[in-house]
Amino acid sequence: MKIEVKEIDSQPFIGKYINNDPEILEFYDYPLTEGGRTERLKELSSRRFNRQSLVKVLHSFNKRYTDCENTFRQISRLGEKDAVVVVGGQQAGLLTGPVYTVNKILSILAEAERLEEKHDVPVIPVFWIAGEDHDIDEVNHFYFPDRQSSRKFVIPEKNNVKIPVSKRKISREEAERLINEALRCLPETEYTKELYSSLLDEFKDEFTYVDWFALLIHRIFEGTGLVLMDSDDSAIREIEKPFFLKMIKNNDAIREAFYEGASTFERAGFGTPIEKDLHNSHIFIHEQGQRYLMANRGGLFHEKNGEKKWTTEELLEICSKEPWLFSNNVVTRPVMQDMLLPVAAFIAGPGEMKYWGVLKQVFRSMGIKMPLIYPRVHISFITRRVEKNLASIQLSPETVLKNGVREEKEAWFKETQTINVEEVFSKAEEKLDQTMDDISAAFPPAGREADHLHKKHAAIAAAALNRYKNDMEKLIHKQHEAVLIKYDETESELKPDGNLQERHLNIFPYLNMYGTDLLLRVLKNIRKQKDVAGKHLFVYL
Repeated sequence: MKIEVKEIDSQPFIGKYINNDPEILEFYDYPLTEGGRTERLKELSSRRFNRQSLVKVLHSFNKRYTDCENTFRQISRLGEKDAVVVVGGQQAGLLTGPVYTVNKILSILAEAERLEEKHDVPVIPVFWIAGEDHDIDEVNHFYFPDRQSSRKFVIPEKNNVKIPVSKRKISREEAERLINEALRCLPETEYTKELYSSLLDEFKDEFTYVDWFALLIHRIFEGTGLVLMDSDDSAIREIEKPFFLKMIKNNDAIREAFYEGASTFERAGFGTPIEKDLHNSHIFIHEQGQRYLMANRGGLFHEKNGEKKWTTEELLEICSKEPWLFSNNVVTRPVMQDMLLPVAAFIAGPGEMKYWGVLKQVFRSMGIKMPLIYPRVHISFITRRVEKNLASIQLSPETVLKNGVREEKEAWFKETQTINVEEVFSKAEEKLDQTMDDISAAFPPAGREADHLHKKHAAIAAAALNRYKNDMEKLIHKQHEAVLIKYDETESELKPDGNLQERHLNIFPYLNMYGTDLLLRVLKNIRKQKDVAGKHLFVYL
């Protein structure tokens, strides 16, 4: 394995943040420096957290999916008064979802180790599973590479109901169908049987998306000490109860703080990463198993697109008795995370970096500061076949990521042509048109029927010439197919369907080819790097 670390200027905003641009840092509480880390740790030392309850809940949740001693050692360490966490999160994607999910976890593990080594405090790596999310179309599928394209595998689901993914059930029969279909798309290797076992051996008669996700993540990162938590865990909700009560009481301040922060961010020229709505309460309520966003108008909360209404006092009473009936949206989730956990650093993707930029005043409205934001590492895995292709077609992986291969492919194909097919058949078309006109002119007295006959056979002749042209183009294309396939294979791996690999493909085809310990070896290499915040790693396998 070889790793090249590159700075790819595809995200200027993140680049400015990493370089401590004052214009960007205005929207965050800490710079990405050792001084910033020290300042954040000092701020956390003055705050209090319900550590023992967290230890109990996290131990119970993780015990369902792993018996890794290091994970439970890390959970126990969270009970120490100076312990902090490095946290990141994602939805519970099918088979872990796109590669960026595991890339985020690699960043969490690496930054947690680095922070503990530099500052001599217990640092626990935590991955926050967004189990309350109800957008099933974002998690019920995955893509495998399929030579010159990618192939989608999906569990059909009803998307017109707002059921959290932690409650969505997958039957073992459905899981077996999906895995058998997907693995048929992959070559059989020395790791395939082990991979199949890891995917299904402990799958019970029925699993939720969160269950399967947690089981697979613990398998992939076994021994690292990674701690998982489900944000929809009712035991977590119980710990969060005082924070939800505060969010309900202070809802006017939260809404105003968000709206002002988002407006300031927009005026600075950085766009609108989160839709602005002054009446959005940024809190969901759960009813009959479904999740509804609430609006707040005139002192009344109500379902955003419904008729049901509550006073502040009524919501406070419901929350006091059943806190699991509430959940956060994209605005209040980061604040809840920070009130629940001693967050030293949050690992953010490019989109998260921007939307956290509008939340500084929301944190302040709840009496806290936002944690230090650490841009996650980006990774592109390059198989041996594609590494050879890149050398053969003389392209760098950076070029493919930025532009794809279409222009280079067309330019190469054009250069190889000794005969201009388009020109040859264009001349032939002109001659054919002239010939047909000459024939028509030879029978002027024959009348309307002859004119109809002429048009019919002129169209037949033109179509035949066009088929001839297409067949000739296919023949020439076939003669150069070996090289053209190299372009297509390269693009389908590094920029599939126009997307970055990490945003589209799933990690399991790479585990199948290079071993189930692949990501542990990548982590070992990342540890050797000085700093990979926001950088792009090309991993040659």
